Amino acid sequence: FCLTSERERMRASFVVVIVVVLVCGIAAIARAQDPPQGWLAYATASCPPGTKLTHMQAEWTVLDDPTVGGAFYSPWFGSDTTDNMNLIQPVNPWSMDSWSFYTEYYQWSNGYNSNSDARDTRAGNRLLGSLTYNGDDAQSYFLKQLDTTSNRYSSQTVDVQRDSQGRHKNYTILYVVFEKVADCNQYPPNGKVTFENIQVYCNGNLIKPQWRTSYVDKVCDFTAHAIDYQTVSITWNVNGVNRLTSWPSNSSKADPHAL
Repeated sequence: FCLTSERERMRASFVVVIVVVLVCGIAAIARAQDPPQGWLAYATASCPPGTKLTHMQAEWTVLDDPTVGGAFYSPWFGSDTTDNMNLIQPVNPWSMDSWSFYTEYYQWSNGYNSNSDARDTRAGNRLLGSLTYNGDDAQSYFLKQLDTTSNRYSSQTVDVQRDSQGRHKNYTILYVVFEKVADCNQYPPNGKVTFENIQVYCNGNLIKPQWRTSYVDKVCDFTAHAIDYQTVSITWNVNGVNRLTSWPSNSSKADPHAL
């Protein structure tokens, strides 16, 4: 098209910039996947080739309240589709001044996020999370987080997304994670959370996950430890150094209060 004035040229340049920003933003969302910035230490494993997750569960104890509040983070475990684009997880966030638990589903392709109802919990309570495949006919997972101390729970059913070819995706990747960056003194004074009695079934068969440990954002000495196939712990140092001076620009979810 033809520009006939400086004002029109400036207006066109502005439109071009906006279009470029939108296109780049959409491209960034399309490329984004797990594990993202915002994850600290984590352990990961996979179902055997040719199989998918049919059940996973783990137990852990709600951590002590931090001495300094005002932060948002969570220990959790979960499973992802083979393309790392669909995450199901029982979570246990510290939300500024209190602990809670619920289940969550996050879809990277469009940023869709679904949480079950949040329930209050407290330090020392015992949690039992589970992910259960409802079968090939249903093509869905039942996500449940149970506080075995109070006998309260939160749950939801999540449909399995189809891929670009119209086929249902397979959940094959396993995770144990501590997520979200905060100041070191805002983390629980325990300095350790342990996921115990981890049970993983793939195609209905109990497996022994071969956990590998890693991290995304290295702060406060966060480190994952694969104790054995049923036990993973994550440790940190409340007196350590947080080398990230601000929240990561590419946070793990569009909503900063989503895990």
